[in-house]
Amino acid sequence: MASMPHLSQLQRDYKDKDVTVIAMTRRDPNNSLQQVKQMVEDKGDGMDYTVAFDQESTTYANFMDAAKKRGIPTCFLVDKSSKIAWIGHPANADIPIAKVVEGSWDYEKGPAMMQAINKARMAIYTASAPEPQKALELLVKFKADYPLAARGMDELHFSILARLPAHKVEAAKLGRKLVDEAIAAENPMALNSFAWNLVDPEASLENRFLDLAMLAADKANEFTDEKDGAILDTVARVYFWKGNLKKAIEIQRRAVETAIGPMKPQLRKALEEYEKALGKKRAS
Repeated sequence: MASMPHLSQLQRDYKDKDVTVIAMTRRDPNNSLQQVKQMVEDKGDGMDYTVAFDQESTTYANFMDAAKKRGIPTCFLVDKSSKIAWIGHPANADIPIAKVVEGSWDYEKGPAMMQAINKARMAIYTASAPEPQKALELLVKFKADYPLAARGMDELHFSILARLPAHKVEAAKLGRKLVDEAIAAENPMALNSFAWNLVDPEASLENRFLDLAMLAADKANEFTDEKDGAILDTVARVYFWKGNLKKAIEIQRRAVETAIGPMKPQLRKALEEYEKALGKKRAS
């Protein structure tokens, strides 16, 4: 889910360069063809790339099993000669795609280069919560050293700044820029991701910028006609943080009703949390 905005942007960037982004999913007890079709329809431009359904897991066997990969999402970059140029996480695909398209990808040294870049990137993610100041310094250096690889890291940049009291103004400015760009692109997935990162109960933030989170979540909800369970869940969580428990419960009930598959129990658990909080508030 988190890779959707990035994959959509990659497809838009390379639509005129003979690049096709395909998201492959396969059948399992919690993932039917009808569910996938419904999700694609609900996401709209939020999934601005091709989606394929691996009914018999043939493609999974030919790629994931053959490469001995288990974690998802996993990206396989296939060149014009049908040769696999690179295997990795979609978030790291910018440099390999750019170099394969321009014909400068080094099939021997490229993977090692990407491992080094990924190691530097992971150091930033690892430090982002416990050591945000260190993460900020690493990120500034990473952007200078690998500008193409740093594409799409502005949201991480914002989350790091949000953990640093001295950078509150800078964080607010960057956050508003991210939200405005996502609104202009009518990208509900990016808006929802931004808002959720601010209200995620497990996130340790100095400032949650709840007004900005509400703007992002509301626009995401508007773009999806208030029919996306995950986005409704985010809207409800913003109201919860703002202290409007009745509204949080109202929205979360709609989220539970709208959700499909394994998401529904998770959303129901959040609803119970809100109802319990309201009960305690009334009792006091």
